[in-house]
Amino acid sequence: MMKQLSLLLLSVAIANAEIRVMTNFEGGNAEVVSLDQAAGRLRIMPALHEGRGWPCWWSLRLEGVSTGQEITLEVQAQVKPFRPNTVLNASWCQPDFASVSHDGKTWRHTAQAERTAEKIAVYKIQAEGTSLWLAWGPPLVPADAEKLLAEVQAQLGDEAERFELAKTRDGRPVNGIRIGKADEPRQVWVNARQHAWEAGGAWVGRGLLEWLASDEAKALRAHCCIHFIPIMDVDNVALGAGGKEALPQDHNRDWSAAPHYPEVAAAQKRLVQIQQQHGLDVFMDLHNPGAGDRVPFFFGPFGFERMTGLQRTNYQRWIELAAAHLTGPLKVDPKYRFANYVKTDEERGRMSSGWARANGGKGTISVTLETAWNTPHSTVEGYLTVGAQLGRTLAEYLTD
Repeated sequence: MMKQLSLLLLSVAIANAEIRVMTNFEGGNAEVVSLDQAAGRLRIMPALHEGRGWPCWWSLRLEGVSTGQEITLEVQAQVKPFRPNTVLNASWCQPDFASVSHDGKTWRHTAQAERTAEKIAVYKIQAEGTSLWLAWGPPLVPADAEKLLAEVQAQLGDEAERFELAKTRDGRPVNGIRIGKADEPRQVWVNARQHAWEAGGAWVGRGLLEWLASDEAKALRAHCCIHFIPIMDVDNVALGAGGKEALPQDHNRDWSAAPHYPEVAAAQKRLVQIQQQHGLDVFMDLHNPGAGDRVPFFFGPFGFERMTGLQRTNYQRWIELAAAHLTGPLKVDPKYRFANYVKTDEERGRMSSGWARANGGKGTISVTLETAWNTPHSTVEGYLTVGAQLGRTLAEYLTD
């Protein structure tokens, strides 16, 4: 009788439990549109941070769910304009597969979203405990980046050196790590997350860094120095804002003679020093593309077909090696694409890749890797694999 009473009381407690939507953590972002407690149905849209770019990223934690409970998450586009008269298209905030975690650490895909005529993406998830984490993609926030840098530093010892690139406008540190001795003859710069919402780029960067710290990369570390920044737009990543088209411009349009962001100015200064003292071999920027791009690809240099000599040889060799190594499950496009949506030379010059080409040497290559995020393989494991494959591409490219 007592056992039956206990079960009855537990059932009543579960029935009366109230689901709570939490976003008060690093990278958290969601605006609740509606919540049906009885049905376990929640509708959200990405919260708009004025002046902070696209409202596309969302990340939240549910408290008060019960083991085995089915949760229905509905995601719609933010209805407010992020700039005058412009509302962001829903495709940017509605991945085919969202990310779910039952412990806040291990992330996997949800089942594929259902889509309604009202342009709502619907994800169904079964809870495994009293908390449930849901996000646009697997989050990688500044605290995760700091932990990664510390682990690699501890693993490599004297072969690595952490550094603070700059303090952001909001006072947060933008940190990086140098792998290999600073005066090595081959020099590489890699940065990720210039657009805060593009979390997949940071995971690719993590895969690259972990490969660089592995025994497989020992020969590369012996003759090459790699400078790596896991998150450039730390402020917006921490806030859960999109960053793309932030005001007065986003990070990847700020590479001018007078940057708005201290971290961009600091990166420019270090890159100029690297070029002057050693010569810059490779500049690489890690991004995610649009929802319709289903394979990774590299943005190459404008005028590639007209290039001659060493510059043409190096760019051609890079894309051939990348195609040989980035073979899946996220297989790279074997040909360069070009950012033809950027219409003026002035704006092209303010993009990091354009600035690096203009300020590098004749042998420098500057490329942008856009890793597809809207595929079944765009998972933590998929991104880490791309990063390791990128490392092998780099190692062969820098082998004379």
